[in-house]
Amino acid sequence: MALIRLWLILLAAQVLFYVLLRLYIRSRHVERLENRWDARHPEQAGNTAARRAFVAKAMTGFNRSLRARLALLVFVLPTLAILGIVVTVNWQ
Repeated sequence: MALIRLWLILLAAQVLFYVLLRLYIRSRHVERLENRWDARHPEQAGNTAARRAFVAKAMTGFNRSLRARLALLVFVLPTLAILGIVVTVNWQ
């Protein structure tokens, strides 16, 4: 029963961290695209419809990018670390 509680708490923490990390990575990417637009089009700097369209079009493939997929390691690495600790502690 304690192992199930540990797993549920770990899963909740991982989901929370994954969502926050995903939001952070996405906002950084949007900011980078906005800066790229402002550098290429200094006469249209600011929050214009053309810049919003550029950012929306550039973000279409973001979910399939390597950077976005690497955020899934939030679920894998802590689980493997805890499993390794449990196996090491219980090794006879």
